[in-house]
Amino acid sequence: MPLRIIIVLLFVCWATTLPAQRISFDATVYQGSVWRHTPKLSTQSGEPIGGQEIGLRVHSTGRRDWQAWQHYPAFGLSIGHFRLGKGSHGDAFALIPHLSIPLIRAGRWAAYFRVGTGLAWVTQPYDWFDNPGQNAIGSHWNNITQFRLGAEFRAAPHLRFSAGGGMTHFSNGGSALPNLGVNIFSGWAGAAWLLQPLKKEDLQPAKTSKRAVQRRFGGQCQGGIALLEIASFDGPKHAVWIATASGYFQISRINRVLLGVDYESNRAIYEWGLHSARFSDEAAARQGSTRLAVFAADEFLFGDISLVLQAGKYVGNNINQFVPKASYAKLSARYYLPALLGKDLRPFVGISIKAHQFTAEYISGNVGLSF
Repeated sequence: MPLRIIIVLLFVCWATTLPAQRISFDATVYQGSVWRHTPKLSTQSGEPIGGQEIGLRVHSTGRRDWQAWQHYPAFGLSIGHFRLGKGSHGDAFALIPHLSIPLIRAGRWAAYFRVGTGLAWVTQPYDWFDNPGQNAIGSHWNNITQFRLGAEFRAAPHLRFSAGGGMTHFSNGGSALPNLGVNIFSGWAGAAWLLQPLKKEDLQPAKTSKRAVQRRFGGQCQGGIALLEIASFDGPKHAVWIATASGYFQISRINRVLLGVDYESNRAIYEWGLHSARFSDEAAARQGSTRLAVFAADEFLFGDISLVLQAGKYVGNNINQFVPKASYAKLSARYYLPALLGKDLRPFVGISIKAHQFTAEYISGNVGLSF
């Protein structure tokens, strides 16, 4: 399910921005190192490693008002490679849909924040026989999530140079153990060639105000599922069923804040705890494998696409057993479908990655409704 949703989001990004007809081809090199984010990590860390990336971006020009409200972002798709090293799972190849958000524009200079999430193939995951000593990645197929901050200089009408820093994360979300994850902090430098020059006068201003919100309060409900292993490597996969309810306050047409409740039924904890005698009976297993949390979130809207940053804290007595930490974070990408029964009832599909500090717990596919 997460793979299918990623593909849907990718094509939606392409379809909603292609009419602007401002396309650039990008090339980037990376230099950094794997961060030892936990003492449990047995893979190589701290050694210099490099990477490369080629891709394209479709730059918005204000064809739709939300593009101007969001300072004319760019949607892109890149193919990347990181040489993780012989002691750290070999090589990683990635397909990364991403969103670049301008922060500052001043003359020929601009500052951007880029976020991307996609699919990665790691050549040497943990293997009981062939690679038992490296425990960061437990499968060939993984998620890649990347954050970049950088500056761009327009050297000529068609040519731009850029540089900055970023963090790249590889993980399978616990679907195959071990899954401590690979976190790379790196600097990067790149160049972009625009097929058609993009000038300041090409950026159309919005025709309406982003503050003109008719209804500021609303709600959302969401359901999701993730599959993960627990305790033993190469073991069976179990479902985590997720339900979320929240209320929101619409700050503007491109931003809203949410407060809500997360509920999870973690069948991996249920089965593991019951069969390892951590729980005395099925009732105790159901209680111990239930997770309940309160959360706050910020949703950033880009037309029919949104990014949600969420922070939560577990609450309740005799539940939330065997949670790694008392709090967690989620990053979600959503695509909103056409409205039902009026413009205020919007179904959506999406993906989420949940992490405790720098270790991902699961990747889920979601469906929901905003009202």
